[in-house]
Amino acid sequence: MSRSDQGAEPALIYEPRLLPSESQAHFRVMREAIVAELKPRCAIEEMWSCEIIHGEWETQRLRGFKDLILTSARRPALKSLLSIVLNASGAADIDDLAERSFTNKGVRNKVTNILRKYGMSEASIDAEAFRHCLFELGEINRRLAELSSRRDKNLQLLEDYRAGLARPRHPAEGTAVMISGDDGD
Repeated sequence: MSRSDQGAEPALIYEPRLLPSESQAHFRVMREAIVAELKPRCAIEEMWSCEIIHGEWETQRLRGFKDLILTSARRPALKSLLSIVLNASGAADIDDLAERSFTNKGVRNKVTNILRKYGMSEASIDAEAFRHCLFELGEINRRLAELSSRRDKNLQLLEDYRAGLARPRHPAEGTAVMISGDDGD
């Protein structure tokens, strides 16, 4: 009788080390959904399931990091845009405008008007932030591609493993097996 037939919770090969900002409850929900879908039946299947679970958690983490990286780059991006349009005159003013634009509605309106005058908008700040973070985002995207490939490989291994378990490994009893050079005498 397999573990899933017994109704026992499959043992996890290893528990994750979540970051302080991450939710154990969210991880548990994701883990339970994947385990319910894969229904690991033995330790080998549990290992592949754990690899898939942890890879998916890292994928979610990295996607969130991309957003956070872009958001944190908005202030330097705005400073860069203001430096360009204001011809780097009065660096202290540019720093002050960039800093206060995110906390003061009046300053934000002033900055919006300055940007609009040069054909730019909020989207220009986001684009500049993206440009500032291109290397880091590229590294994250590369890791996301690796995780996706690894997940697909683990799913294929799990499927192949299960298909292999379904086939008999030895010839059925009572079936004659001919060995080369053996003529039955």
